[in-house]
Amino acid sequence: MRLRIEERGARVIVRIAGAVALAGLVAALMALAAMRTRGTPYPLALGPAVAGAAETAGTTAPAALKVWLVLALAIGAVAAWLRRRAPSLRVPEAALGAVVVLWTASYLALLALGPTGLYRAWVLRVLLAVALLLLVRAGRGRRTPAPARPQAGAGVAGLAFALALGPLVLMQLGSPVSPFMDVLPYVASTQKIVTFQFYDPFANDAAGHWAPTRQVLGCDAPFSLLALVAGTRAELAISALIVPAAALQLTALYLLGRAVHGPLAGGMAALFLLQTFVWRRTPDLRGTALAFALVAGGLAFLLAARRDHATRTVLGGLALASAVVVNPLIGGVGMQVASVAVALAWLDGVRPFWPAVVALAGASLLALPQVAIGLAAQVPVWTLPLAGVAGLAVLALAARLAAGARAARARRTAAARLLALLAVVLAVFYVHAGRSSEFFPDGWLGYAPLVLLAAPGVAVLASNVLWTPARWPAAAVPAVALLVGIIDHTVASPLRFHGTLEGRSLASEVVTKMTFYWWPYWLALLAGVAFARLPRRRATAPAVALALAVVLYPFHSPDHAVEFDTRQLSLAETWGHHLAHAAKGYHGGRPDRRWVLDDDWQALRDFFLDEIAAGRVDYRTHVLQVAPASYTVELALGTGISVDLVTPQHDPDSIWTVGGRIRGMEALAERMAARPPYVLLTWTAPDTVPGLADYERVFERPRQGLIVYRFRPRAPGA
Repeated sequence: MRLRIEERGARVIVRIAGAVALAGLVAALMALAAMRTRGTPYPLALGPAVAGAAETAGTTAPAALKVWLVLALAIGAVAAWLRRRAPSLRVPEAALGAVVVLWTASYLALLALGPTGLYRAWVLRVLLAVALLLLVRAGRGRRTPAPARPQAGAGVAGLAFALALGPLVLMQLGSPVSPFMDVLPYVASTQKIVTFQFYDPFANDAAGHWAPTRQVLGCDAPFSLLALVAGTRAELAISALIVPAAALQLTALYLLGRAVHGPLAGGMAALFLLQTFVWRRTPDLRGTALAFALVAGGLAFLLAARRDHATRTVLGGLALASAVVVNPLIGGVGMQVASVAVALAWLDGVRPFWPAVVALAGASLLALPQVAIGLAAQVPVWTLPLAGVAGLAVLALAARLAAGARAARARRTAAARLLALLAVVLAVFYVHAGRSSEFFPDGWLGYAPLVLLAAPGVAVLASNVLWTPARWPAAAVPAVALLVGIIDHTVASPLRFHGTLEGRSLASEVVTKMTFYWWPYWLALLAGVAFARLPRRRATAPAVALALAVVLYPFHSPDHAVEFDTRQLSLAETWGHHLAHAAKGYHGGRPDRRWVLDDDWQALRDFFLDEIAAGRVDYRTHVLQVAPASYTVELALGTGISVDLVTPQHDPDSIWTVGGRIRGMEALAERMAARPPYVLLTWTAPDTVPGLADYERVFERPRQGLIVYRFRPRAPGA
């Protein structure tokens, strides 16, 4: 007995010493990284970041606290309910499952209530409160599972989040508007819902920069719901999610890594994710990055090698459907990966076939409204929530099938998954050797270090399925994901240069997303697998120390590492970006670097909000704006009112604005002949705009060159 106590005491001492040594290593690496980044555009300057964040913290901090409180109550209640229904769910799984359930609920709520005019703050608050009370009551009397034993991998994932947290918090406090250049039109679409508390699935594009088919219902729904329930503006509710979105991204990859190779692989993958472009775009709250968390969660649930298959199957289907709704491209590719991975696991006899297939069918039905928006299919709006309900019914059928399903074969093999792992190696070498694709050029798109770290991960996964074929149903997921990305890129790449403008635009989206987002994400997972294999006999600390050195310190020169650089960057460089945005705001070139709207634009926003209150502006109203620059988005961002922009910068052959409402100056006469109810001039001489005689000047701010004209109908007989 005494010997056991002494052994336990020794283990505690060793763990404490390891933690202290790890903290010392992190401190040393941070100091060296600060020295390395000194003199660059993004040094590790904490003082200016704190001072800058303090400028807006009086507004951003209360908004964040309200949004976080709503999230904590909702996620906590749903997660507790899930754990009572499926006791084998660990806390991270239950939390991610709760996020998926709430995401789906917000999506269906917007579809059902938005077009009816019932999408109002008090209605949503009542519905949310009733739903949470019912969940608490449903779980009463059921025993909550005991907490699981802490795992080293979860600790590493937590360490990854802790390392990123400080600069993220400062950037969030200093960013009342989402800090990236091309997300503002998406924020404006959410503000349109918040302002008018109404939603038309086919007409919710406020800024008009892109085609209505690029609206993302999966972002509009949760963001607008949080803003209305918390009682804040859309841009504040969205920027309040910077830290929660980072936690979601790391949690989802941790769970997928755990399904692929174990908890330590998930934790290590979370560390290596901090070097990727996906991570740098996560704080923007853009659908492209958020969809990765949902894809990862869906794959982890669908291919889990644990009990409670029914619950996990449903959560997997919901997550993949939500991924499609958040970003149809990334979500659609994720569905491709899930389909192939499920087939491979079935062929190897380690997972049943039909429950997952039916779940994917249910996910497809659930995501059908977003598909209808993307195809501009003008179906009756009341049919869209029915498609979602049909998807839920099919997922319920999948749960019943999963509850009693067994593996397809009594004998488990590894052939199909091994073939996929071998195929990805051959495909990468073939594409690289041919020099015919920019997918794997000589510089590996700036991810050569991560490629080298990820390569052993394929061998580790092959070894796993060879020696323990039944244990790792998801082992082939990274290989399948890379293969699907290569194939989609190969198909889309030549289509960028011929065909219709819309087709070229879509092909260009596929190419950029596969090269800059898709394949680095899976490299991070493979690198995590490789590093998880290093420890022997619980010697995790040395492997974590090596991974920290690789991830944190900027080994290559950071002189040209700009914020939107798509290459592999160290965590220290990303810290520099976040601290710089906290110090001075992101939106340089806008009227205000932090708020986007300066005092004059805010006065214009207040004018139009008064017009809304007076009943002269509603959800369908469009304002004609004439401006010298095509990136103008201030009015739509501030009010949610739809803007039709006329500007000399418009390029009719641009693949990025095809289908939008922006037009060149040659269209001004035609637009004015349609008698828009309001005309906004920005640094434009009134005498250059025809037809203003029928308008009255109702607002003016000379400092920003703002003039607003309101249509004045002529009296009968005039």
